Order: sequence, then C-alpha cells, then structure tokens
Amino acid sequence: MTYFELVTEARRTFDRADAAGITEHVAIQFNATGNAQGAFYLEIADGQIHVEPYDYHDHDAIVTGSAEAILDFLGRKENLANLIREDRLSVEGYLDKVERILAINMPEQDRSL
Repeated sequence: MTYFELVTEARRTFDRADAAGITEHVAIQFNATGNAQGAFYLEIADGQIHVEPYDYHDHDAIVTGSAEAILDFLGRKENLANLIREDRLSVEGYLDKVERILAINMPEQDRSL
C-alpha cells in the first residue's frame, strides 16, 4: 500500500460517518511507517470529520504504526488497546482524544454484497 492509498482509504472510511455527537475539537496525527510512510491527520471540528494528508502541528495526539494497523483501528477491525499491547500502534499525547474516534457513528455496512 502506498501513502496515497492509505489516505484515500482513511477518507473513505469516514465518507458517510457522523460526528455530530462529538462536541469537543479532536486533532489526531497519524504517522504511517513502512511502504506507506507519511503523516496525515483526522480532525473533528463542529461535528465535521476531516482527513487530510498533512502534518497537524497543534495535534492532541500522534498515532504511529503501519498502514494496516492504522486502518484496522480506524475501521474498527482491531481494538486500540490490543494494537498498543501488540506494539502495532503507539500513541503519544492524549489517549482519550484518540479514543473519541470510536464515538463517531459509522454507517451500517451494506450486507447485500
């Protein structure tokens, strides 16, 4: 996976997601390692989700790991605590802000596929 593919997939994960219930500002920078090496951020502001391919210098936390581990967390395929325990992700900064991502309402999967 390339960096471009990682950012595209992260954006796609939150295309139809709803963060209206999150009232505080959340800014998480993700630093991908390996083939998709690079930084991008996820910001929740005024109930809107933004995923952009830039460093976010005023972030609440930095999450570092492989593209696969980052996407597993964002897509809720893997538990954050397990990813940290297995040393697949590391978190610097406010862990509670990273966990706010889990409060985003994700759209139901289309089960007819």
